[in-house]
Amino acid sequence: MKQSKIIFGLVLFLAIALSNKSYAQESKFKALFIYKFAEYIEWPSGKRNVTVGIAGKSGVSKELSNFAASKGNMTVLDISGPSVAGKCDIIFLANSEDSKVDAYNSAIGSRSVLVVSENSSLTGKGSDIGFFLESGKLRFLIDEKSIRNKQMTPSSKLLALGKPI
Repeated sequence: MKQSKIIFGLVLFLAIALSNKSYAQESKFKALFIYKFAEYIEWPSGKRNVTVGIAGKSGVSKELSNFAASKGNMTVLDISGPSVAGKCDIIFLANSEDSKVDAYNSAIGSRSVLVVSENSSLTGKGSDIGFFLESGKLRFLIDEKSIRNKQMTPSSKLLALGKPI
């Protein structure tokens, strides 16, 4: 009986450890995608240094900060809510912020701010780009019309990589 509890505990520990590793890998890939989105979007001002606001708790913040520190051209901020969204060029909405997508868009107004969400179901409903997993691979939906309506131009490379809505 004691031995089976130990084995069960080890199996549970390994399952948790592997799922955390998978989550960390997913966060790293999302951060890399966001970094690349900044390269593949042309802002009306022609800016090259972008500010990314991370809304909600997500491992993406740490990973994106690491990319930005090593490659430059990006500032990453953990933002506390919609009121500071207009100071950013890209907003990343963690799943915990899904219900606030309308508030973020109201705060952004007509500014050229790319809204990226962890939840692809928000794409076209307040988010310009949303992540999803397909066959174990990270993919993204993209709303080209919404991006263009904000006076930003997505590159053909970005459009080819994403799945249009």
